[in-house]
Amino acid sequence: MMRYLLLFGLLLFRYITFGQSNLVNDHQTIDTLVDVGNYKLHFCIVKGHGTPILFEAGGGDDASVWTGLLKPVSELTDATLITYDRPGFGKSTIDTNQHGLLNGILGLETALHWLGYDKDIILVAHSQGAFSATIYAYRHPDKVKAAVLIDGSTSCWFDSRLSALQRQNDIDKITLKTTRPGLYYQYGDLSANVKLVRESPFPANIPVIDFVSGRPPFDNSQDIEDWKRCHEEFVRAANNRTGITAYDCGHYIFIDNPALVVNSIAKAYAATLDAKSKTMLMTKALDYNIKVSNETKKAEALSRHSEDYLNSWGYSLLNEGKNTEALAVFKLNTLLYPDSWNVFDSYGEALLKSGEKQEAIKMYQKSVKLNPKSENGKKILQQLKQ
Repeated sequence: MMRYLLLFGLLLFRYITFGQSNLVNDHQTIDTLVDVGNYKLHFCIVKGHGTPILFEAGGGDDASVWTGLLKPVSELTDATLITYDRPGFGKSTIDTNQHGLLNGILGLETALHWLGYDKDIILVAHSQGAFSATIYAYRHPDKVKAAVLIDGSTSCWFDSRLSALQRQNDIDKITLKTTRPGLYYQYGDLSANVKLVRESPFPANIPVIDFVSGRPPFDNSQDIEDWKRCHEEFVRAANNRTGITAYDCGHYIFIDNPALVVNSIAKAYAATLDAKSKTMLMTKALDYNIKVSNETKKAEALSRHSEDYLNSWGYSLLNEGKNTEALAVFKLNTLLYPDSWNVFDSYGEALLKSGEKQEAIKMYQKSVKLNPKSENGKKILQQLKQ
């Protein structure tokens, strides 16, 4: 971290070179563009200690997708966290003459060397970011100490789909060239990128925690089945790979269940530490999980008392014929959310179904007063008054 740089001249040089920095959670953050030849890569780095952790965003995403994950990972591991925008995404520019997966990795290697992070490293990758992680690991099997792959793309899944997907990509990319150049070239390079990953298997010596979502991002059952099967085959290929199904999570597992991913990154990082540091990390991990568990319960409690939750619960009771219980829930909703026209509308409906016409009229009148545009409420009031 910068506070350990004692020479003022070196501090000033770093400040000028990297641009204005700021402190977040006592960790200095650096935001910089690195010239890697014919284009520039944008990096955001949270300075820390030990083996740095490099985050690879999924296809179509830039480094900002990791924002919510960086704080807990930083607080737990105290590691240096490196995020960056791949060529053409976010604030990074792109070389329109030389692009594709390999060229992107060559640019990344150049930037990491310039930044001083071209030695040992841990990789965290999401979706198509797993392709980049695979190529980097293939080229640096001794430097990559561990990897956490989050619902990562596999070349296996593309086996029977690549031709059709490439044809569709060529159609979809037409409107993207000027608005989203990174995605434009990513779409066009899909076949070449998949071929490169097939020819560059993930090194068997690198420990991997491989997540697969419980709800993969597809509508077709065969696509879902093959996605899960390919992850299972990847895990079985080496005995130092751990497969984890993130139940009730979509493709963005680190958003649906951040604690699951944070703990896995901490576990991967712990393997690089000495015994004393590992014990300290385990203690912090316990504290983190206690806090997260409590916050999760709090969020669940708030959800149980939200307007939508109570409304849904009321209708569920009403459909089961439990009118008395339903009325109590709907009434509670009007007390908790007195400015919501919808809760009075629902309470009126429940009262009407329970034969309490006069009380129902009062609720519909309150609902229409709060929302004069409620045609349904006006219609029912007119019917009730006839």
